[in-house]
Amino acid sequence: MQCFGKGWVMATVLSAMIALPAFGYEEAPVANGGSVNGKISFKGAVPAPKEFDLGKFPQAKFCGTVDSDGKGKRLLHDVNVKDGALADVVVAIEHIEKGKPFKFDGTDTTSDVCRFLVQGGPSKFVGVAMKKAEFRVKNLDADPTDPKTATGVLHNPHLYEESGSASSTIFNLPLPDKGQEIKKPTILRKKDSVLHLQCDQHNYMNSYYYPVENPYYAIVGADGTFSIDGIPPGDYEIHAWHPVLGIQEAKINITAGGKATASFAFAAK
Repeated sequence: MQCFGKGWVMATVLSAMIALPAFGYEEAPVANGGSVNGKISFKGAVPAPKEFDLGKFPQAKFCGTVDSDGKGKRLLHDVNVKDGALADVVVAIEHIEKGKPFKFDGTDTTSDVCRFLVQGGPSKFVGVAMKKAEFRVKNLDADPTDPKTATGVLHNPHLYEESGSASSTIFNLPLPDKGQEIKKPTILRKKDSVLHLQCDQHNYMNSYYYPVENPYYAIVGADGTFSIDGIPPGDYEIHAWHPVLGIQEAKINITAGGKATASFAFAAK
C-alpha cells in the first residue's frame, strides 16, 4: 500500500516538539498491569490494486521502477492481505490518562522512489501522530540519469486533517532537493480526525496516520497480530483503524496481571 487520493474519507495513522508525554497523559507506575492481544483478519475477496497512468505524472521512468505493472501503470495496493491477515492497521486503547512511559518525539516519513514510507513501525504506509506534535517529511529521491532531477526529484507533501467528508490543509510545501526535510507541528482541530499525506506532484504517493494520546497502541504488520502490555486494570474501549476499510471498536476488561483478547475482522466496502 502507498498512496490514496485527496478525496479519501475515513477516520489515520504517527509528538511533541520535544519528547514529552501527550497533553493530559501522566506517566505513573503501573502495578501488575495487564495486556491485550489479538489479530486483524480480512473476509471476502481482496480488492484489486488501483492503477495510475505513470505518463500523466512527472518522472514517469524513475517512479515506474517500483510497484509498476510493466505496462506504464503504477499499482496501489491499499488493502494488504496475506493468508487472511490484514496489515496496515492501528490498534489503540482510548482514554487512558495515566500509565507507562510515553516518549514520542515526532512522526517521520520519507519519500523513497516516489513512495511515502512511514518510519518506525511494521507498516510502511500507516502510522501514528500526536496532537501538537512535530511531523517530519524527508526527500530521499534523486535521479542521476536525468540532469533535471540529478540533485532531487521534486515532491510536494500535502498534509491534510480529515474528519468524515471534511478536509483541511495542515501544510503544503515543496521538497525539490534530495536530503531536504520539512518539519512542522501537527495541529489537529477536530476530535475524530486523522492525517493523510499526499504528494501534489505524484498523486499515487500517500500515507496515513492515526492520532494517539497515550502509549497504548500497536501498528499491525503483515501477520495481522498485535500486543499491548503494561495496561492499568480497568474497562476500556479499543479501536482498530484501517485507512480504507474504516474503524471498528470493542470493549475490553483488563485485570491485574491478566491477558485480554480483542480480534477484529474487516471486509471490503
